[in-house]
Amino acid sequence: MEDIELPHRGWGNGTVPVSHAPKSETTVVEIKGGTLAGFYVYGLINTPDRLEQGRMLVKHNLGGHRVRAIVPREYTHLKVKKMSNGSPFPRWKIGFRAAGSLPKLVKSVEGRHPDVLLYTGERTTLKLEVGKGYAGFSHRPLSGGEATPLEGCDGPFRGTVELPGPGLIEVDCLVRWSATLH
Repeated sequence: MEDIELPHRGWGNGTVPVSHAPKSETTVVEIKGGTLAGFYVYGLINTPDRLEQGRMLVKHNLGGHRVRAIVPREYTHLKVKKMSNGSPFPRWKIGFRAAGSLPKLVKSVEGRHPDVLLYTGERTTLKLEVGKGYAGFSHRPLSGGEATPLEGCDGPFRGTVELPGPGLIEVDCLVRWSATLH
């Protein structure tokens, strides 16, 4: 993972204003937690006329690793909510980047955490492997728009899916996974 600066920091529950990418690009949040940190990150609309919690964007479950998720444009803030298990005051750091600055998926990638992958090639197939546990993979056009599910499974799983072309591949997974272009 190419590291970016994570200027927003906190302990336990908290709220962070979203620094959105320019209108033509999708915004990606990158989060790093402490070794015993477990927390959920939700989208939040917080304007003078409206306060509404949105959907959960990502779950960070123990370990000092970084995770990534796409932040829909309607969210003005992110809400960090600590898990009931794990550290009572989980430490976290958050930063934002434009999707175009993500490392490109050229051949293969693997991980153990939620991620967002940038693919700039043509239509192809993608071989997925997942360890024991849930994994969800979806594709989203580079310009934003709705995500198209590629695969959702309870591992173990090994198989191929059609990758419709350039875009962002969202990985929702807390177990070992890998993706290889064919």
